[in-house]
Amino acid sequence: MENYYNISWLEQDKLHQTSIVKRLFYFFSRPLLSIYASQFLSPQTLKNLQPSLVLPGRGMPLETRRFWGSALCKIREATILVQGTGTGWDVISWARLRPKKILATDLFEFKDSWSEITHYCKKLLNVEIEFYKSPLEDHSFIKDESIDLCASDAVFEHCQDLKSVVKESFRVLKPGGSLYASYGPLWFCAGGDHFSGRGGLQNAFNHLLLDSEQYMKYFLSFLQNNEDFQSGGRYVELDLFSHLSTQEYCNIFQEEGFQIKDLILQLDPNSLAFKTEFFENFRELCNKHTNKYEDDFLISANLVRLLKPCIFP
Repeated sequence: MENYYNISWLEQDKLHQTSIVKRLFYFFSRPLLSIYASQFLSPQTLKNLQPSLVLPGRGMPLETRRFWGSALCKIREATILVQGTGTGWDVISWARLRPKKILATDLFEFKDSWSEITHYCKKLLNVEIEFYKSPLEDHSFIKDESIDLCASDAVFEHCQDLKSVVKESFRVLKPGGSLYASYGPLWFCAGGDHFSGRGGLQNAFNHLLLDSEQYMKYFLSFLQNNEDFQSGGRYVELDLFSHLSTQEYCNIFQEEGFQIKDLILQLDPNSLAFKTEFFENFRELCNKHTNKYEDDFLISANLVRLLKPCIFP
């Protein structure tokens, strides 16, 4: 396949669409999948995190995530803030829900695709879209308590100052407003640096097992000449990672005033395979990072719905 970020926004949108049959199958099988996946986590982890679901593999289809993520607001009356939109393809999937308005932001500007998507959504979906180049920590152009839903996919794991991002999200949300986010791979799972695992499963935890000199040697040996800006190689060079575990994400959400309505955990097949096939290396991993639970190395992604509480006089 052509590099994901070098294809058009329309092709990216099509890649994420799921057939109705697959969505129905997922809907009815989800409880069984959760029971199956939960057996890989300890009772202590399940007690501490109290997840709504535990999912194996790829997790939720995009359309399911959109309906789930928007369920806490009246979507047809809602103003949505899409955070870290990149080329903007994800805006289309939110626009299909026919919200009142969508604001979308990213640290980098993708002028051509943003212009095309704005026109596409207005003409075919009759949804007004506004794109802004802005860091997620500073959306000063958005008024306090003016947003109904903050939404992001594959963004929080790249925030070096997630606390400020969450604080800004809380500021712009209306009381009773909600935040949806899916993020991963998490730093402590296999390939948490978006790079380790190149060269085989035995390398999946190199970002956690190797010292800095060894890791850089590994990194340079597998770095490609044509690394895309949003590829694993560029993320490593810029250190665009939050370096957080699931519990640490949840702590930040609550410290900034959010109520966690739902938390879904997604397990990583490569992490589970590594634990089985390279058990001694996995034990070394646990012994090296004693401030983390063993399950932190198995959880690849989180999906959350957060609520900004209403304040009554």
